[in-house]
Amino acid sequence: MGKKKPLAGLKVLDFSTVYAGPVCTRMLADCGAEVLKVESPGIGDITRGAKGVTRIFAYFNAGKSSIAIDLKTPAGKDLARKLLTKVDVAVENFRPGVMKKLGLDYDSIKADCPRLVYCSMSGFGQSGPYVNRAAYAPIAQAASGFDFVHMECQDNATERPHNSGIMVADILTGAYAYGAIQTALLGRAQSGLGENIDVTMLESMLTLIPPQLQNAQLPTPAAARSYRAVKVKDGYVMVCIISGKNLEGLSQAMKRPDLLTDERFSPINRARDPQTLVEEIETWSSNFSGLDFEELLNSHGVPCSIYNAPEELFEHPQVASRESFTEFQDEWGEYKIQNLPFQFETTNLAPEDNVAMLGEHTTNILTEQLGLSADEITQLRDQRVIA
Repeated sequence: MGKKKPLAGLKVLDFSTVYAGPVCTRMLADCGAEVLKVESPGIGDITRGAKGVTRIFAYFNAGKSSIAIDLKTPAGKDLARKLLTKVDVAVENFRPGVMKKLGLDYDSIKADCPRLVYCSMSGFGQSGPYVNRAAYAPIAQAASGFDFVHMECQDNATERPHNSGIMVADILTGAYAYGAIQTALLGRAQSGLGENIDVTMLESMLTLIPPQLQNAQLPTPAAARSYRAVKVKDGYVMVCIISGKNLEGLSQAMKRPDLLTDERFSPINRARDPQTLVEEIETWSSNFSGLDFEELLNSHGVPCSIYNAPEELFEHPQVASRESFTEFQDEWGEYKIQNLPFQFETTNLAPEDNVAMLGEHTTNILTEQLGLSADEITQLRDQRVIA
């Protein structure tokens, strides 16, 4: 596992904050890229919190360097432009138009950086009638239809839309941006030219509901497949009876061969009325604990899972076996950060166990990347251009 990481040598200038952008750039960092995180002096990424580093900041920014530049000053903008000529990739997730006002958008710098892969993330994109709308993950999730579909799938749906509390749009958009950047880098290897990438939370969320989008275009929409939790002695288990083989396994586990010939449980009727099968299962499942029920169904090839709470996942046998987390430690104690959701056989992609304080690497970056002298850096610091 001592092989060099696949993106070693790649340089990334990261203007992004909070979740979506940092998701993308931490993936790049885990794969070996040198990520230079540009932050505002005195504030930095708002996820840093009052003490300068929080565990959520560490989760999204492990392995990156931090340079503090005031981009509102002419000198700060000039530093950023010069840094852009030294890197392979730039990432930003400001509201559209912000980087243009700073003179740091793709069109403003592409002549000086023809090989640069420039990735912008936003709620609705860099064009269109919604271009100036502010957006966070809950906005994109509501606008995309995702929350509507989620609400319709609930047994206890009410008139008030559900709020999952999970930042799906941020994480998904960051992951798509990571993939888009890799694609652009492959294109650059062939053409020698960079690319301007526009990734949106809205369109990222649309990719999660393709069955519903296609179904909505039919004159007579088909019954949407939905799934129901099954009650057991100590909670619920999610059971998915999708194929005939799944139903066969269930009938064997329940010792109920009649399930296979009961017209109520045909594929079409299961899709139209999933609750009837759930009620049939619950005449039997209430005798089992969740773990025993899960084990029994899995032994018969029936897809199912108990509902794990977050605090249970660190000791989950599959998660532990795959070493899905890396141990970190700070002045407040030990904690774990999830590794990338993919593994390479010959390369360790675990995050670097360093989390930069705000501006920790400002001097080194300006010295190594731009060749500034100590006096020049001191002058910039005195002028509050950097920190």
